[in-house]
Amino acid sequence: MTTAGVNQRAMGGIGYGISSPFFVNALNPATYTSFDTLSFVFDVGADVRQASLSTLDKSETANAASLSYLKFGFPITKWWRGAFGLLPFSSTNYHMQDLSVEENIGSVKRLYKGDGGINQLFLGSGFKLNPNLSIGFNFAYLFGTLNQSSANTFPDSAYRMNYKLISSTKVNDVYLNYGIYYRKNLKNNMQLSAGASFSNNQNMSATLEQLGYRYFIASTGTDNVVDTVVNVTGTKGKITLPANLGLGFSLGKFDKWLVGVDVQYQMWEKYKYFDRVDSLQNNFRLGVGGEFTPSVSTVSNYFQRITYRAGLSYQNSFLQLRDQRIDEFGISFGLALPLPRTRSTLNLTAELGTRGTTAQNLIKENYIRFTLGLSIFERWFIIRKYD
Repeated sequence: MTTAGVNQRAMGGIGYGISSPFFVNALNPATYTSFDTLSFVFDVGADVRQASLSTLDKSETANAASLSYLKFGFPITKWWRGAFGLLPFSSTNYHMQDLSVEENIGSVKRLYKGDGGINQLFLGSGFKLNPNLSIGFNFAYLFGTLNQSSANTFPDSAYRMNYKLISSTKVNDVYLNYGIYYRKNLKNNMQLSAGASFSNNQNMSATLEQLGYRYFIASTGTDNVVDTVVNVTGTKGKITLPANLGLGFSLGKFDKWLVGVDVQYQMWEKYKYFDRVDSLQNNFRLGVGGEFTPSVSTVSNYFQRITYRAGLSYQNSFLQLRDQRIDEFGISFGLALPLPRTRSTLNLTAELGTRGTTAQNLIKENYIRFTLGLSIFERWFIIRKYD
């Protein structure tokens, strides 16, 4: 999952090379130094997603809604800025079946389910080394549970026993990522920026519980357990999260327009689950986007103070199934609606995308996601002479 805010999602998810005093950019902690010295920033977002899932001969729809993020940014000293919040790290939610016919067995129906997710409670810092260069880090505590189950059933046989394996993995550990950000002021209020964020291979502490059993399906539809094959409780282990590198560049004119591009690479071939390797592939992502504000100072025409955003994104995910790489392509649009007598904004984003393929009887997903966010910019540290 991305930690990009609603404004960044509207621009193709870019964030490594952009900064603003009006929102918290957790993608690159070095950008926290852009916060105003007398203000704090509060970001909150929620999204609704609808997906259409299809194979060559079937289709279904799915809906989901969730709180996307909760972030705070604030000044500490002239050269040090801080941020903290709650962000998603990963999530899973699927229910699939695969029907095949095998020699000497007959029909075999395989059922797969998964749900749950990992969240991160983060505390970040950005340090200004000079007027142009900043560094930063995010210190996050990861927590959550992932549930998975798989079952093999035999519709053509009344005597062959079915088998089900249920797994639950709890994750509790700390996670670090680092950032660097460079911004150069040009003529005519223009700015050229570049940034990078990096996290190395990190081993996360996890606890595994598994239950595997053979069963018949009772007339009521419940599992009639015959015997237990696997029973694992409280097994401690490690999940290796692979190194991740993101680079970004942007060019803009303050309070007017901005264009940027991001690239991200993550080495999922290094992923391990309780010392077991997987068949995951290295992941590449490209995002391009921008924003335009006709005039922030116009009072009489509200529409000229709206910020208009758009972007494109592409990624080849870490999944490769039946020799097919699961790619994803998306387009996004958004608006930042200014609130009266403040620099706070109400942000709206729509993302339309497609992921996967129907080749080899795989699943293709077409989705649309709407995100609503609120960015509050308030001055807290001014001593007023008059009330």
